[in-house]
Amino acid sequence: MSTDRRRFLTLGGIALGALAGCSSQAPTSEGENAASTDTTTATETATPTPTPSSGQPPGADVLGGADDLRGDLTVDAATLSADQGAGQFVFTPAVVWVESGTTVEWTISGGAHSVTSYHPNNDRTMRIPENAEAFDSGVLQAGETFEHTFEASGVHNYYCTPHEGLGMVGIVIVDGVHGGPGTTDPSNVDIAAAARNLSTLLSVAGIGGGSDQAEYGWQAATWDSYWYSLYNMSTNIAMSGNGVQFPHNEEQQQAFDQRVPAMLSNADVDRPPIANPNLNMAAFTRGDPRFTQQPVFDAGDGRPDASTLQWDTMKSSGVVSPASLAWTHLKGVTWAKNFEQHFDVLPRSLAAKFRAQMLTTLAQLGIMAGLIGGGPDGNGALTRGESLELVSGFRPSDGSYPDETTRPTHHAAMLWFLSDLTSLAQGGWFGYVNPEPLVPAEKIQQLTDGMGRTTMALFEPSDVVAAGTVRDLGVMLGAVGWYGTHAGSDELASNAADYANALAGAVESNLAGNGLVENGTDNQAATQGAVGQGLLWASQIDGVDHSSTAESVLGYLFDELYDDGSGTFASGAGASTYRITARDAGDITGGVNAGVNLLGMDVKDRYARFFDQTFNRGRLQRAERPPSRDENAEFTLSLPPAAGGEFGQAAVYNQAVEYDTGADEWSVVDDSFVTADALYLANQDIWISQWGGSFFGGSGVPGRNDTPP
Repeated sequence: MSTDRRRFLTLGGIALGALAGCSSQAPTSEGENAASTDTTTATETATPTPTPSSGQPPGADVLGGADDLRGDLTVDAATLSADQGAGQFVFTPAVVWVESGTTVEWTISGGAHSVTSYHPNNDRTMRIPENAEAFDSGVLQAGETFEHTFEASGVHNYYCTPHEGLGMVGIVIVDGVHGGPGTTDPSNVDIAAAARNLSTLLSVAGIGGGSDQAEYGWQAATWDSYWYSLYNMSTNIAMSGNGVQFPHNEEQQQAFDQRVPAMLSNADVDRPPIANPNLNMAAFTRGDPRFTQQPVFDAGDGRPDASTLQWDTMKSSGVVSPASLAWTHLKGVTWAKNFEQHFDVLPRSLAAKFRAQMLTTLAQLGIMAGLIGGGPDGNGALTRGESLELVSGFRPSDGSYPDETTRPTHHAAMLWFLSDLTSLAQGGWFGYVNPEPLVPAEKIQQLTDGMGRTTMALFEPSDVVAAGTVRDLGVMLGAVGWYGTHAGSDELASNAADYANALAGAVESNLAGNGLVENGTDNQAATQGAVGQGLLWASQIDGVDHSSTAESVLGYLFDELYDDGSGTFASGAGASTYRITARDAGDITGGVNAGVNLLGMDVKDRYARFFDQTFNRGRLQRAERPPSRDENAEFTLSLPPAAGGEFGQAAVYNQAVEYDTGADEWSVVDDSFVTADALYLANQDIWISQWGGSFFGGSGVPGRNDTPP
């Protein structure tokens, strides 16, 4: 029922030291010798500001006019040093008037951009003349150019693929307006920022069709989910100090001083993207995200200063759980894969290669401390004795175990994380192999298989339910789906299939005839979402197929629990108050993602309203950073310094919100930060996001993003 831990103790490459007795405070760092994984801003690559035309800022400027058609011109695709009124990623001039037959040249003057027409051939709505030729430059780097000759008269709308979500759009008007798709209200553009800026450009050009506010749709919601996911991860893993910090002893400091320069060298950058970080190798279970001093997001060099963004560690739980560690570093692994896919797109100052290395380094440190040798008795701090059976809580400050219970939810989280880390390690992803990994890929596989064996031996399906609710069967199914597609042998994969089928059998024994999952959590929508996703994730294993059951379960979620009047999901049929925790929102999001990606369910509009109502209006997300802020949105969130308290609050999730159906009012009912729930939601949010979907690929489905480019 357990796996021998001793064979893993020879893993090395860096001195781990025990977590027991270590301080939770971040080390003092002089100068700029610190590293970070903060990914909160992709707007740091600066180019000289082009001179705007017509008195308008870059990105809202016009060249030519109805009586001044040009025959030869160049447009800059630029990344500005600061937002001058139309964003930092802009085409300038943003509107050009040309004669038919004119060849327009775009020059990439900073960052990486594309020039892509709004056309079904580019998977976008039609916003160029009906007889016009679609164009797409692909993503180009600074100094490269793209040309397109415009023959068809009318208005051509175009965008930048990497930065459409930030409103980087432009218009070419050929021989005058002439009506057509490009002159209409841009509310048919799903991404809110792009729709808003197109509306502005149409108005600047004197063309009808502009609207004050674009409808909040699927792409707007999934771009916001991308940003909120990112804020929760980067805050938790690089700035908050809410956990065991790396380095935390002299040996680790020496290794840190050797390793970080190697990372920088391999990333082709001179310095880390954040000053004085609080690198989190083992996240605490709870924290208070209020700042304790005036936050500094730009210390004059474009970098946040994490020493000013640290939370009050006296209000942290001081306890590490397997789930708080696993969901945090699963998010880091997912981001490392994202970076690997887009090194050629992301601006150099984002230091994506460096971040990928640091994220995976912290993930490896976490498993070394939690599973191998960070405990008071030479065992893993989160393991029981010499097995891979997990305890539910460890207090590093005194080496004590406030909760020695073994729970399936913690095993599910750890198994899910290890399986995805196996995918990353064996795929040879940049962030894992460069510099040399702390834990070799074959050892990661051994740990994953050991956790798989231990988990399947410890918990019968009935044990999973008895320790929690039927909802937990869904999360365990998702974890086993990931393990079964990454098991180290055919025999173990077969065992995972048998276990998944047994878990699914337990789900079916708790099903009502209409797809209702009985004996779940208080939030019925969360139960339906978790179970639906788990069944579909597990169905990616050979020999497992419960898609028809999942369709019934998710059908109940969308048909019976979506409240069209409030724009969110009901906690239960007939409920007058809907309580939604961060974990509940993660379960619902996972169900939507699975239904859209694997069953083709037409529920994107419902998800967009759910997200806007619950996260924005309901303030499940407590604050946001400038990259996601839309001043014209119906529901805006505060920026961190203005988010409450003396100095403000970090842009992370609240624990719970409630909706009163009678009063049509939302309220925050629990403003604590519960790490496992928030980071579980952050993972679900990145998988459903535009970055995690069409731009990244995989959408969290097991086995769909295992091969790097």
